[in-house]
Amino acid sequence: MTGGREIVVLHDAGDADGGVPWGAALVAAGWPGAVHAPDLPGHGATAAPTDGAYELVDAALHALPLLSTLHGDLPVVLGVGANGWAAQLLAIGGRAAALVLVDGLGGPWLEPAQAIATDRTRLRAILDDPAAVAGPPASGLDPRLVHGIGAQTSRDLAVRAAAAITVPTLVVSSPAGALADADRSDVLCHLSDRTAVDVADRGPAGVAVEVVRWAQERVEVPGPGARSPLSAGADGGRARGPGAGPDDGAAPGRGGAGAGR
Repeated sequence: MTGGREIVVLHDAGDADGGVPWGAALVAAGWPGAVHAPDLPGHGATAAPTDGAYELVDAALHALPLLSTLHGDLPVVLGVGANGWAAQLLAIGGRAAALVLVDGLGGPWLEPAQAIATDRTRLRAILDDPAAVAGPPASGLDPRLVHGIGAQTSRDLAVRAAAAITVPTLVVSSPAGALADADRSDVLCHLSDRTAVDVADRGPAGVAVEVVRWAQERVEVPGPGARSPLSAGADGGRARGPGAGPDDGAAPGRGGAGAGR
């Protein structure tokens, strides 16, 4: 990444390990710039919010002060699981030079009535959990997050967001993802500069290797006078793996196998 481009990681909501494993994995995989993988509110060393609420945009808002302190080129932003939505919003808002989504496209797609019923079930589970309704912890995983924070379940919203993302995007999909291959491909084809990779496990170590490899190919400026992949635009769409879809080129695979509505 040009001049040691920085990367900001938004780990998944409810990940008891927080951002530390992601930071360590990216450093071990050879990311040449600074790695920022903070514990998001309610995880690790970061206190839980006192208002009792978690929203899908929280990770983006938490990242903004960090982004304002970075100097030089815009960073790569990586979002995992439900926090893929926050990462997408940062990219759409011009705060990212490139985007990585690890099972971060959203889903499963639900009709409005289904989405409301799902939210009601989740909120009822929180209310029925004594640990979740107790005072928020000062550190460690907030018990409320065991029940999730919901998901971006609108297919139309996912497509509109994908069409609005103009930076190079790596989509990493694993069996833990919420979308079927056909639904994932339906969104992928709207990303103008995409690379899709399937992995058997979305753990930080394996994903970090894919991220560094992709960044070397798609984000790094190869040399003096060379055209930067960051400006490749719509002709940069490529895919690897069976979730790619019919419009995603012919490059072979290298792997196995959460907003308002």
